[in-house]
Amino acid sequence: MTARVVPLASADAGASHVGGTAAERVVLVGRLSEEVWTRTRRPLPAYTRATMPVNVMTLRALAHRD
Repeated sequence: MTARVVPLASADAGASHVGGTAAERVVLVGRLSEEVWTRTRRPLPAYTRATMPVNVMTLRALAHRD
């Protein structure tokens, strides 16, 4: 599987097809997510998916959240 970096304003920036099997694409998403998080210079979260902090609210509550 190959990837390339192109300028965001280029015509090629809209071509988002990634080849490979489903398993290869899942691995790629993991690698890309870790790379992007690393670029934030923040530590990786220590929580698990089961203990991930979330805030559940209705759309109405969200609209009046200002």
